[in-house]
Amino acid sequence: MKRRHYRDMIVRASQAGDMFRIDQLAMQLARAEEARRLLQALTHCPTCAASAAARLAPEASDDVAGA
Repeated sequence: MKRRHYRDMIVRASQAGDMFRIDQLAMQLARAEEARRLLQALTHCPTCAASAAARLAPEASDDVAGA
């Protein structure tokens, strides 16, 4: 999406007081930052990239359904 589209989404959510949407946008921004760091690590340090990729993987839950 274009930068203007994101800006418009942020403005609309802010004006409407839509905290759910603002939280979604904040999480998306945080994931994008982690992805940027991972790509940067891939280009500079393959060993660093493995640890960065591991941080992006969701953690396994101790509570397994059906157990």
